[in-house]
Amino acid sequence: MARSETDSDEGSSDCLIRLKNKISGLNKHKLKEFLLILMDECDALHTENCDLSNECDELKKEVLKLEEENKHLKDEKIKLDMNNLVLHEDFE
Repeated sequence: MARSETDSDEGSSDCLIRLKNKISGLNKHKLKEFLLILMDECDALHTENCDLSNECDELKKEVLKLEEENKHLKDEKIKLDMNNLVLHEDFE
């Protein structure tokens, strides 16, 4: 059976309470150590996000170039088909 939003909220509250209880038992040095680790992880995630955004931008540019090339090739094919049709008619 699917969990309701209320169940999810209660589960989140329970997790937060357990986390608060664990944190309250830590000393200042250990908390500082965890904070620095968390900051490093956040920085790494931010850097990865920026890299992925840049890659997406490059891929979008590549897609636009390919779409333009595809249009050019389709136009060229139409011209060749028309030329082929004219030559075929001349041949007959």
